[in-house]
Amino acid sequence: MRKLLKKKKFLIGASFLVILLLLSISNTIFNDGKIRQTLLVYDEKGELEKAPPYPPGDVYLFGSDMYGYDMLHTVIEGAKYSIGIVLIVAFFRMLFSIGLSYFLFRVPESVFKWIKTVAEPLSFFPQTLIAYFLLRTVIMYTMDGFHHPFWVRAFYEFVILIAVALPSLTVQLIEQKRRVWQEEFIESAIVMGGSKRHIYFKHILPQLYEEWILMFGQQFLQVLTLLVHLGVLLVLFGGTIMGDGGPPTSVTHEWAGLIGLNKRFMLTREWIVYVPILFFILTAISVAMINQSLKEFFNTKDNLRKSR
Repeated sequence: MRKLLKKKKFLIGASFLVILLLLSISNTIFNDGKIRQTLLVYDEKGELEKAPPYPPGDVYLFGSDMYGYDMLHTVIEGAKYSIGIVLIVAFFRMLFSIGLSYFLFRVPESVFKWIKTVAEPLSFFPQTLIAYFLLRTVIMYTMDGFHHPFWVRAFYEFVILIAVALPSLTVQLIEQKRRVWQEEFIESAIVMGGSKRHIYFKHILPQLYEEWILMFGQQFLQVLTLLVHLGVLLVLFGGTIMGDGGPPTSVTHEWAGLIGLNKRFMLTREWIVYVPILFFILTAISVAMINQSLKEFFNTKDNLRKSR
């Protein structure tokens, strides 16, 4: 573990995510989730000098949105939702897929082929479209308001975001376990009378847990991308409020929503869109750096194990 902490890529990636989350949580705890806002700027004579949106480097370092809210502060406030949602979805994708693969990896070959035949086409169909059609009617604000409370909308979205990846991910894990099951040491364990549970936890899991940690990072990036796609389609986490003739708004400040709601400013006040996109990119790079560091760390461990 100490060798991993000495890797610069791991430290940089992990530090960025941890600091961003701590700032976001601290803003909620100590500032009640409020965001800095400057409505109008007057000169010494009391005459109007500036009005939002303010460009970067003027009133705020990263500029402001149309209502004068600091873009950097807005992104920091939404970080706990954006990163938190992705972490939860990626974790439960792996957890449920591992659980399903435990019960299915020893099914007969004919049954596994049928499962694979059903699951593989879903891996080629865009998850964004599946999630969009399943979520749109539930989390969209109507003339009568939301049909369901926030926790129901959030829970339903979590379920959909997790479920769309389970078939292909479960098949992938089953194939990994079936590959290990063919190894000679597994045959030796079976001959010596080891039970299925004993073999699974003592022999198969130690062979695969490192791959699963790396897969978790891959799922994190996939969910991050999926949220951006849904944000552009105005399917926002927790609900999309469609105003009476005005622009849609979000019930949270998560980044995908900021991108989707402000994409109309891409050609005129581009910083309003580019700031959340920048933090999405930095988060993706941080996770990729962590994953690469873990991969190098695991490879080093394997090489040392083989040399002994």
